[in-house]
Amino acid sequence: MAKLYDRAMGALEHSCLGRWRSDLLCQAWGDVLEVGSGTGANLIHYPDGLTSLVLTEPDPHMLGRLRINLKAHQGGKFQPLGCGAEALSFSDGSFDCVVATLVLCSVSSPSEALRELHRVLRPGGRLLFIEHVAAQGCPRTLRMQRLLQPLWKRLCCNCHLARDTQEAMVQAGFEFETLERVQFRGVPAFVSPVIKGVAQKGD
Repeated sequence: MAKLYDRAMGALEHSCLGRWRSDLLCQAWGDVLEVGSGTGANLIHYPDGLTSLVLTEPDPHMLGRLRINLKAHQGGKFQPLGCGAEALSFSDGSFDCVVATLVLCSVSSPSEALRELHRVLRPGGRLLFIEHVAAQGCPRTLRMQRLLQPLWKRLCCNCHLARDTQEAMVQAGFEFETLERVQFRGVPAFVSPVIKGVAQKGD
């Protein structure tokens, strides 16, 4: 998967995802944590002047490619950590921003991961997110997602097609500043529904 990921995502990055990343990540500031960094697709979109950037990636093959890609950005200043979003080793209130792009679909427990992201954010801190999710308002697509999900999980590293990530964020204590429902371009309908935006750490 790590060897094929960047090539497989190339057309999607060109059609819409790269622009979404850029529009979202220009809002990052201060101490930033990115979870599920993969091969480092977000790196070119971060603004200059961040206080710190910590990247986590649990898959060892993805982590290896991330380390290589980091050398071309920020002079290799930022080093990735091999850990998952469900069990972060950081103290409470360590970060101003947390970034999650196409990761909450594949964590073993979205509720645990989101509780951890909420925990490590400072009061008023923000979660910047792009996630593909269960179809809303389209029962046929949702049925297809649920039908294909067992096979899709096996083929795509535990990626779930039908997660209600918006509701999981609310249950974890996040309050939405912006929330958009959009569609990936040029992919099958069952994988196209996306939410993106900014959520603030609630009390």
